[in-house]
Amino acid sequence: MTVGTTEKYRFPYPEDNEPIRNLPDILQQQAEGIERVLAKFDYGGGDQNALTARVASLETLLSNIKSNYVTLYDNDNNVFQGAISLNESAANFEKLTICFKSNDNIYASMDVANPNKKIVSLTTSFYNGNAYFYVKNRCYLIDGKTINTWKRSTSTVYQTGEVNAAGSNNASMGDFITITQVYGTRKMSLV
Repeated sequence: MTVGTTEKYRFPYPEDNEPIRNLPDILQQQAEGIERVLAKFDYGGGDQNALTARVASLETLLSNIKSNYVTLYDNDNNVFQGAISLNESAANFEKLTICFKSNDNIYASMDVANPNKKIVSLTTSFYNGNAYFYVKNRCYLIDGKTINTWKRSTSTVYQTGEVNAAGSNNASMGDFITITQVYGTRKMSLV
């Protein structure tokens, strides 16, 4: 008798027209194979309560991990000027992931550890031929529930602009980068 197996779980089955007398052997092989796989999950040889408790513990941990990752801001069509407001203070998170784009629709992201009161520099680059290689930058201050363009002092200009790094080397000030999403990761204890 020729025996084939299923692709994913490798269950055997007859491929030819052998008599039905071989069916019990095939079923026994399947049962033994399933038992071998399930035995890997059987802690202590037969204590199903231990396995159930372990699965419940993992489900709780997964739920805690999911609740520690929070969307604080989400707007792919955000304008290129002004501040953004977060749903919660950055002080509540051990890490922020800031997603952003340039006016050339170049997307990037940055992780910031212990983000509150930090200044971050979001930068993209865009090559558009030998004489056109643009580097765009915008500095932001993360402060509580607000992320806004940063400037060194009240008498200076905002730290935002672009430079053509090829050919002309011309630079200009302006808002060429905007934040599209901010995700926060809370500090988590596994105990």
